[in-house]
Amino acid sequence: MELVLLTAIGVLCFFNLTCALNLRRLPRLQPRAWEAPSAPKVSVLIPARNEEQRIAPCVRSLCRQQYPNYEVLVLDDESTDGTAAVLEQLQAEFPERLRVIRGAPLPKGWVGKSWACYQLAQQAQGEWLFFTDADTVHTPLCLASVMAAREQYGWRFLTVMPDEELGTLSEQLIIPLLAVFYFGYVPDRWRRLFPRFNAAGGQALLIEGTLYWQLGGHAAVRSELAEDLALGQRAAALLGSAPVAEGTQLLRCRMYTSAAEVIAGFSKNMYPAMGYRWWVLLGFVVHLLWLFVLPPAAAVAGLLSGELLWSLLGGIAYGLATVLRWQVTAAFRFPRTQIWLFPLSALFAAFIGVNSFRWSLQGRLRWKGRTYSPA
Repeated sequence: MELVLLTAIGVLCFFNLTCALNLRRLPRLQPRAWEAPSAPKVSVLIPARNEEQRIAPCVRSLCRQQYPNYEVLVLDDESTDGTAAVLEQLQAEFPERLRVIRGAPLPKGWVGKSWACYQLAQQAQGEWLFFTDADTVHTPLCLASVMAAREQYGWRFLTVMPDEELGTLSEQLIIPLLAVFYFGYVPDRWRRLFPRFNAAGGQALLIEGTLYWQLGGHAAVRSELAEDLALGQRAAALLGSAPVAEGTQLLRCRMYTSAAEVIAGFSKNMYPAMGYRWWVLLGFVVHLLWLFVLPPAAAVAGLLSGELLWSLLGGIAYGLATVLRWQVTAAFRFPRTQIWLFPLSALFAAFIGVNSFRWSLQGRLRWKGRTYSPA
């Protein structure tokens, strides 16, 4: 047990150092006005399926951007709720800025979101494509700030991480964990060597139009349930990296609003994101239990059994895990109360991983009324 705990401490020290260095290098986007004499045209692209409750704040925020040259396109992806009616009202509210597109039926072999994004890109008139989700809300300077930063750094591809609104306990357990995985596990230099270590987020993704088509667009990732991740890896393979920037002052997102949505949403993506490889899932679950569940359990067991070394080592490992969680919490303004809940987060993530595997075997990878089979 002592050796197992000592090894966990060593790994967690590496993760903490990696996280600190990655966050130190992370570009942080500040609100700024567009001041250049000319502005490249940006097409803001929003896929929407059954987003009756969320689409209006998103679209209104994007139609009121303080950027001189852009258009907003929303694709209604065969919604079965009142999304179409809401979009009709928004079209009347912003007739010169907004275009609403009725999505075509989903072709065989395509995942719904990739198909929606692909149709939007085909209709876009801008030099730059800014894909964003219907559950986001953008400050008036969001687009100008992103484009100004793009020009400053010379990016052709960029993921902007929003301010994640975490209401329920289930959201607080899982969503900060994603930031831990991305910033704590892989040094930035490794991403330049291994494209598969890169990722992207569909909540706010900017890409040069010519690059998008050079990559094959969403047609190249048509069957991927984690299409943003796959697109980021393709971009990294071509460009050498897929940059990520912190944009919590520019936009916010409420990804899910209940435990049921959290389980369904991440179960849809988790096992597919692992390439449907059971041994990757097994390693994922084992590492969660080893690094984040075993240490506090060993600390308590040591106190009860008199094995004080267990308690000491388990306490140190749990403390390091908490510091790791604190780093991403401070960087992305997550609720501070959840930093102590890493053991629960790990158990919840392991459950979702196993559930994703089970759904995949049963052909039940389902989202927004559509069912997908493993690729």
